Amino acid sequence: MNNSRLCKATSKIELDGNQYYILMDTAADNPNIIRELSRLKKVAADKKNVLIVDIHSFEYVLLSFEHLIEWVFAEEDELKNKREALIKARELLVEMISIGATAEKLTEMKTIFPYATNHNSEQISGELLLAITRNTGFETDKKRLGECFINSCCEWSVRQNDDICGLNESRLTAEEKKKELLEYSVLKTALAKVGL
Repeated sequence: MNNSRLCKATSKIELDGNQYYILMDTAADNPNIIRELSRLKKVAADKKNVLIVDIHSFEYVLLSFEHLIEWVFAEEDELKNKREALIKARELLVEMISIGATAEKLTEMKTIFPYATNHNSEQISGELLLAITRNTGFETDKKRLGECFINSCCEWSVRQNDDICGLNESRLTAEEKKKELLEYSVLKTALAKVGL
């Protein structure tokens, strides 16, 4: 439910023949996350069967997904055109987190996505992901992953006839979507670092 409970749960892990992989947000500009991550690392330090998977944030995993825009929007989608600035902000954010932020890129990001002015990169990632996916089957916020990320295509429970996305032709299964998300996002590198 939260990072504090994650630390408590980790402290109870024993050598039981299982391997535990813990994914926790590690956004370096969020003091709360850094504090909880430090606690988690202390708790897990002596546990040989616990590995911490380093990801910036859950939302950033989805923003880093190479095919995000192709999945969410159909080719000539009017919504895609309306969200062009948000799509550019996504490109900037992914570049800044993966390579490093320059003053110029940060200024450009704040110009395109004013929310970035007074928030940390994890909060920006969450708001940007929601803004891009809003009113689609992929709509994702802090509490809920969009149905179209986890279900086979066209199983979106409130799908209307005119709701189309970039997967309208290919119609991927839930399993195919999971594989794509693992292969074409920062998860691939993060999981490889812990031997997965």
